[in-house]
Amino acid sequence: MSSFIQFVNWHNDYYPKNKIEIDRVDIKSGVYLPDIIQIEQITELINYYNHDDFLNSRNKTILDFLYSTACRVSEVCTVKTYDLDFEEDFVVVTGKGSKQRIIPVGSELKLNLIKYLKIREEYTDKNTNNLFITKNKNPIDRTAVFRIVKKASISVGLKESIYPHTLRHSAATQMLEAGCDLRTLQEFLGHSSVSTTQIYTKLTKEFLSEVFKESHPRA
Repeated sequence: MSSFIQFVNWHNDYYPKNKIEIDRVDIKSGVYLPDIIQIEQITELINYYNHDDFLNSRNKTILDFLYSTACRVSEVCTVKTYDLDFEEDFVVVTGKGSKQRIIPVGSELKLNLIKYLKIREEYTDKNTNNLFITKNKNPIDRTAVFRIVKKASISVGLKESIYPHTLRHSAATQMLEAGCDLRTLQEFLGHSSVSTTQIYTKLTKEFLSEVFKESHPRA
């Protein structure tokens, strides 16, 4: 578009008697709406794994952690065991720009964390501080987390493309639908600007519209 405008300006300068008159058109990029999955599907994902052994327990807890805290995958990979506080039920995570925030730990996530930490304690030495580690006792990386999510989603038969961020988006959208205010959600997600959080209001409006069309007699 900019090249076309430049050509028109050039043409009008050199051929003033044959000017091309056009209205300026501003093309705005569309709003990207993140994919989400429903609570029942998230429960299926988490329950695909169990606490029978270290890897299963770790994978189950990672999935629960991703959804329950709505953390970014990078935050999940870097969270430490000492960031957890089971007395006050919160976890400290380090987000973009090394900014830290406090996130509540829900009752179901707490149970999974306790079970996982017990198995983890028997599996590794006390010098490894990363909460989530590999079978070789190294800090887990983003690629491994993507594989865990993908394997579970395929195994439970989800047709949608599921990624770690899908769980973050789903948690944010469902919190808004349940009545969470935008400012609180902004703090929960670690967004520097509330305008970033506002994308989820679009999703909840679409959800409300769908429910209205399906359930209202005069829709």
